[in-house]
Amino acid sequence: MTLVAAPCFHCGEPVPAGISLFARLGGEDQPMCCVGCKAVAEFIAASGLSAFYEHRDNPDPQFDLTPRMGQWHHYDADDLLNRYVHVTDDLAEATIDLGGMYCTACVWLFDNALQKLPGIKSVSVNPATKRAVVGWDRNLLAFSELLAAIARVGFKPAPLAADRAADARDAEYRHALKRLIVAAAAGMQVMMFAVALYAGEMFGIEGGIERFLRIISLLVTVPIILFSARPFFASAWRGIRARSPGMDLPVSLAIGGAFVASTYATWANNGDIYFDSIAMFVLFLSAARFLEMRARHRSDDHAVALAELLPDTALRIVDGGHEIVALDRLRKDDVLSIRPGDVIPVDGDILSGKISVDESLLTGESMSIQRSMGESVHAGAMVHTGNATVRVTQTGASTSLAEIGRMLERAQADRPPVAILADRIARHFVTAVLAITTMTAITWYYIEPGRAFETALATLVVTCPCALALATPAALAAATGRLARAGFLVVRSRVLDVLTRSPIIIFDKTGTLTEGRPRVLTATRLLDTAPPANQLLDTAAAIEAASEHVLARAFPIQDQSKNNTLDEVEVVPGSGVAATIGDTAYRIGKQAFVAEQLDAYEMQSPSGHRTDVYLADATNVLARFEIGDELRADAQRTIESLREKKFRIMIASGDHEAAVAKIAARLGIAQWRANLTPQDKLALVHTLREQGELVVMVGDGINDAPVLAAADASVALDAGTALARASADAVSLGRQLGALVTAVEIAADTRRIIRQNLAWALCYNLTAVPLAVSGLLAPWMAALGMSASSLIVVLNALRLHRSKSARAAPEASGETATAGVTS
Repeated sequence: MTLVAAPCFHCGEPVPAGISLFARLGGEDQPMCCVGCKAVAEFIAASGLSAFYEHRDNPDPQFDLTPRMGQWHHYDADDLLNRYVHVTDDLAEATIDLGGMYCTACVWLFDNALQKLPGIKSVSVNPATKRAVVGWDRNLLAFSELLAAIARVGFKPAPLAADRAADARDAEYRHALKRLIVAAAAGMQVMMFAVALYAGEMFGIEGGIERFLRIISLLVTVPIILFSARPFFASAWRGIRARSPGMDLPVSLAIGGAFVASTYATWANNGDIYFDSIAMFVLFLSAARFLEMRARHRSDDHAVALAELLPDTALRIVDGGHEIVALDRLRKDDVLSIRPGDVIPVDGDILSGKISVDESLLTGESMSIQRSMGESVHAGAMVHTGNATVRVTQTGASTSLAEIGRMLERAQADRPPVAILADRIARHFVTAVLAITTMTAITWYYIEPGRAFETALATLVVTCPCALALATPAALAAATGRLARAGFLVVRSRVLDVLTRSPIIIFDKTGTLTEGRPRVLTATRLLDTAPPANQLLDTAAAIEAASEHVLARAFPIQDQSKNNTLDEVEVVPGSGVAATIGDTAYRIGKQAFVAEQLDAYEMQSPSGHRTDVYLADATNVLARFEIGDELRADAQRTIESLREKKFRIMIASGDHEAAVAKIAARLGIAQWRANLTPQDKLALVHTLREQGELVVMVGDGINDAPVLAAADASVALDAGTALARASADAVSLGRQLGALVTAVEIAADTRRIIRQNLAWALCYNLTAVPLAVSGLLAPWMAALGMSASSLIVVLNALRLHRSKSARAAPEASGETATAGVTS
């Protein structure tokens, strides 16, 4: 088929002869190669996103832009939804690989196009991995409709499950390693030829041999230029097209200029060649980028390792027998048999039995943990000893393992202010580098024309801001990887910055300073005509099953055979739960909450230093349950460590004053607040911030979610609710509160290393630029110096992986604390 010269305006492919399709874009008719490209282009224009065409890079000709709407419907099937989509109430979330994303304009287009869809709640795009974490209201948007909309914009969406998380990372690693190997192998050969040429200059060399070595050096350098250096040229061209030149522009100009000049000198058999400088420059710079990439990858190594541990099948109990089923076929409330040596495939609750599990890859804690009836287990934990039956609570994309993967994706897409500032400085520095190089070339042209190009090349190479641009991201990647292995997931990197500035840390009490394993100590009937205490306990357990608050865990698992079906359930964060069982309306929670519906009720004094939970029907308060919870074993040491590091500590709790006062006294905390509602906690944070304080909030309950989001930085405990984890800037996965101390220490190490890297980059440029401009540096010296500076920055950042910061809490000391109370 004959092709006409005009390419398709959208995809760049030639328009076949006989096709006459045009789309009206920006007041002009633009040629289109097919109906699919026309539909995508018109959709982009109609959505007000035409700026995409101004900022995009060249389209990928191998990418099929034709949207096939019908191909996405099968993703609404239960099996695939369970595998790829995490659902919390009405909010759905999925990680999606984006085929066809090849430049920053694509990121802009994707983000803006999705924000126009109904029900979209959040979009986090990581251009490095070409993945996005998208949250949406499943009542307003189906998963298939989301994928079809992404395809309609021109991308090729591929939902990712936990066991596919490493695919894109491994592909990036393989490509980078191949480029590094080619640069190293070819570079060593070029250097061998360069040694012979340098020796020839000193001791003499026959002309034919010299020309032969020059030609061989040229041929060996070609793979370095076309393959190893390709990412530098591609990145530089994208920056030019987006009118935002980056650090790869001077790198590409230096490599390309040196290669063109050397090729001409070889062809003319006259003048200097710089093939050795090119080889050295590309090799060392590629090595620095490779190490930086590995630092990024190590931040989710533990999640990938867990995903690879997950089995393909599970042993399900059905009608008293056992059957082996694929993980995709497991559903909530299925019952599994867990045996020694198994890797737990899903999240669940133990119905019977007792097991010892290793959760070190998940939480960073090396000691095995005993789990028994009523306790939860997580996907990826390895069973050392014991047998158990487990009821499935979460599968596929809803497991803790999958949530860790989504958190890491968001963390890698997040950029703290210091990184944004470094990028902005680097962009301005690029302009300055080009100006200095131009001035140097002009000046030397008038001083000594024969040295003008060599001096300008050395100046361009030596002043490339690679070290400056790598200084911050390399350190942040290493820090988040180190913290992830310690069981502390950084979701938003601002938390590292705030922790280095000695803020005030506000702790919730229940489930944060205490173990989060409350138990009912006494059940007291407050009405003579009330049912027996055990029956009241069953009623309370049935109602509390609807709550995610830590105190709800105190009530024993309800016997499913009892007919306690809940209707009209209302959970009031920070107060309690209202529900109807049969014809009776109940309330359980704080005394003030249950008394709201009563005509006449005299408030009672707290029972002591414990936490009181009340149960009432529509006419009377029926019972008071006294709840006890033990202080975390490492709470005392954690508070002492933070105080030694000049942090100010405060407790903000919803519990009564006696309970909070006792915990505060045991921990030596002078500032505490009790009887706080979620709104009171929020007001407290706003007040402190208005007074100029930096506030870090540490909590775990559903009522802590608003205040976690309002603080300058926040940490949620993994034992807490999904809403609290979603609102926090970091999540501590283990049971050790001392992980917060580890985070403080590594945050301080990170700040110090970032400052060292920036200081080194600045001192290097202040020293090297005058030497290069004055003509004292040869191009090969400049290449060595610039590459070495980048390597030094990355290697310095990698020291964070070997940080010896120890947790404040003893993991196996056997320390215990026996204070009671919760909040």
